[in-house]
Amino acid sequence: MIYINMSLIYVSYNINKCHPQDNSLLYKLIYFCSSNNLHKLSAALTEFINKKSKSMKSLQKLFFTAGMMITAGCLILSSCTKDGPQGPEGAQGPKGQDGTNGKDANSSCLVCHTTTNFDTKLAEYKFSKHFKGTTSSRNTKFCTRCHTHEGFQWVLGSGLFTPANDMPAANRINCSTCHAHSGFNFVDTIADILSTTSPVYLNYNKNLTATDFGQINNLCVTCHQIRGATALVYSDTTLTPDVLNKSFDQLPYFPFANASDNDTVQYRVGRSFSVHDGNQSNLFAGINAYEYKGKTYTRTWKHSEFSCTDCHMNTYNPADSTGGHTLKVNEAACTACHGSDKISPIRALIDAKRVELAELLTARKVFKKTVNATTGAVSYSAQPTHDFNGKLYGTATSSELYATNVTNNTVSPTTGLVVYGIMLKYAKDSDFANRIGRVWKYGEMGAAYNYAYINSELSLGVHNPTYALQVLQNSIDWVTAN
Repeated sequence: MIYINMSLIYVSYNINKCHPQDNSLLYKLIYFCSSNNLHKLSAALTEFINKKSKSMKSLQKLFFTAGMMITAGCLILSSCTKDGPQGPEGAQGPKGQDGTNGKDANSSCLVCHTTTNFDTKLAEYKFSKHFKGTTSSRNTKFCTRCHTHEGFQWVLGSGLFTPANDMPAANRINCSTCHAHSGFNFVDTIADILSTTSPVYLNYNKNLTATDFGQINNLCVTCHQIRGATALVYSDTTLTPDVLNKSFDQLPYFPFANASDNDTVQYRVGRSFSVHDGNQSNLFAGINAYEYKGKTYTRTWKHSEFSCTDCHMNTYNPADSTGGHTLKVNEAACTACHGSDKISPIRALIDAKRVELAELLTARKVFKKTVNATTGAVSYSAQPTHDFNGKLYGTATSSELYATNVTNNTVSPTTGLVVYGIMLKYAKDSDFANRIGRVWKYGEMGAAYNYAYINSELSLGVHNPTYALQVLQNSIDWVTAN
């Protein structure tokens, strides 16, 4: 700093002496030196020299000497300048201007969250199957997951398909079963207001792989899918020693993995391919029916992008208590959009195919047809080919004894909970006239399963008419051809 001050004094004196009218150069030199801008300092000196070329000789020594002094001073200043420790925090500045007031939350929230609106939704909900009937009495471990509030919450919390025990004090499905307002940031509104939006582990796939049906649908699919087993162990006290609580697979067929439709398979007593009135999600997605080899299946249709609530919670119709939180489709709203009734013709077509397939399977003794003597209602059931232990049923009267399973649930005297199991009983077969007398082919099992897939789904194909028709027609074609 001393060198710079000395050089500036020296230059100032001589410039004013030689050219008193050029004070502007002095100002430039002072500024460029104080800011360590040597490049501009040099340019300023050159400017002065060119401008005053007549005095070049008299100023040559001046600028050379001054330049050296300034350069040395700037270098010394640069090398000695270091950041010191941060000083204390300064005083707080003045308060800024207040922003515009936000919108009162009540003006938005209370549009929906009013006592009147809540009571209206609750009144609608009381018309739904979720509320009515004996659903909450189905509180045993294999049923409570979907028939009670506590069971559903247990499944969501544990990540397991079946609760550990019965829930005798469980309650019916209520608002908080499906709704869970976990916060109000609403970055993801759906996730904030529903109990779950996570992809679902389908029982058809042994609960090993997760399938994403979409956020809202994932909540519904947690229950509305092909169900699991309702028994895991059996006992046989006719043997010595007794066989007690031996494990078995009640659903050995899922997922179908046969190489050919002509592969053979036993359909034993006690085993099942039940879909338990719950495979709406499977049909809607166009998956998990038995699909014949070499056939092409169309999985989506024009409403495949819909969520469950688009139809099952459409506009409430007080005239027939449908729509809204009844979860029953207001079909009048569908007709108003389509211009005509599109649902009834679909149901009629698919139901005709369902019956056609059932009659074909009855004719070859894969099914047994039963007519209710009182109501005239017709039902079809699959006829086992083998008893519980794998003995082939005969087609004529015989003294052979065949193993059948009988529910053998008991109540623990210590816990009061149900202990599940089945007991084997042995008897002659009285239904021999309806036996096929051989193993099934997978094509036959597939047809029998596809009948149940459509029959138990309850919409008669409305959830995916394209896939439903292909499933039934391909089954009919295979049975007819084979």
